[in-house]
Amino acid sequence: MTMTVDEAAPAVVGYRLNLLGDAAVLHDGAPVPLLRRERLLVSLLALQGSRPRGHIAGTLWPETPEDRARASLRQSLRTLRQVLPDGFVVGGPGSLGLAPSLDVDVWEVRHQCETVLSGTVRLTVRRALEALHAITGPELLLGEFDDWVDVERRRLQRQRLHALERLTRELKRLGETAWAISAAEAAADLDPLREEPAALLIALHLAEGSVVEARRTFDSFRRRLRTELRVDPSPRVLALLR
Repeated sequence: MTMTVDEAAPAVVGYRLNLLGDAAVLHDGAPVPLLRRERLLVSLLALQGSRPRGHIAGTLWPETPEDRARASLRQSLRTLRQVLPDGFVVGGPGSLGLAPSLDVDVWEVRHQCETVLSGTVRLTVRRALEALHAITGPELLLGEFDDWVDVERRRLQRQRLHALERLTRELKRLGETAWAISAAEAAADLDPLREEPAALLIALHLAEGSVVEARRTFDSFRRRLRTELRVDPSPRVLALLR
């Protein structure tokens, strides 16, 4: 039976899906016991939205013949229905998705990133710090290495990275240099070989008069580039310390 959004919404009150770090479904803060394959199923639906059943089965069981993959999907759905309310997974015979009213940590991260990157909302200190808190956090689906997980992980990392760089500039504009440094450090942690976070950090330390910290950040970045890529920082970064 196809379930509408209005029918599904009340059933998921109190449920939360965490995908940052270890995947987990919580009900009123308590973990709902799920096997790995069922956790990956709800994770896929959260990350990719409503999808045809054939796509879902092929993604989760890529090396399995289609009929067996679809049978495995049906079994996983039966397992989910035993421990989750009917409105958690929505859809019909052709496609599946999650209740739009479900509380999902990655949905909040994406929303905050999109708000920051859109430029349509002028950020206040409070809103910038709310976004910073939401965007920073553990890696997506920690410990999972399926191909589709890697694609989603890299996609989210890029979104978080660009949002953190924008937040760094906005927090600097707002006079919150310490928080700007925190945002730049978080961006550098996501991609230690990317020039922009390193350049932002160096400039922020110099703006605070912390020449030693600026030099330390530069030396560390140059060492990583030489070790990993056998290149030196660009003239733009070199010019910051002249």
